[in-house]
Amino acid sequence: MKQIERVLVIDDDETSIFLTKRLLHSVGVGSQIQTALNGLEGLNSIKKAVAEELLPQLILLDIKMPVMDGFAFLEELERLPNMDFNDTKIALLSSSHNPWEMEKAKKYPVSAFLHKPLTKEKLQRVLEHA
Repeated sequence: MKQIERVLVIDDDETSIFLTKRLLHSVGVGSQIQTALNGLEGLNSIKKAVAEELLPQLILLDIKMPVMDGFAFLEELERLPNMDFNDTKIALLSSSHNPWEMEKAKKYPVSAFLHKPLTKEKLQRVLEHA
């Protein structure tokens, strides 16, 4: 497992963001954690990171959010020039157990589909493949 420093957490629930950051720190990941409350904020963060050539190594992306949901974020992300998915792993997070979400996720460069709540074990499985 390579060392992951740059992480972007996109979730509309601030409690989930807080807990996710604690989990990341507990496994020694993410000395540079950015957060966004919806897909649009996340996309703006990615655009800035592309310009600075400091893409996150891991994106933890909630699916259901206002303004721009996780799937709309992924659609826009794929359109960005200079976005290299070899260097950025994406894990989708969902509180739903709807099978169509998992099926739809296969259309995108997603490394993992995780059901909330995020746990240390789930996070470590994602990191093992990062």
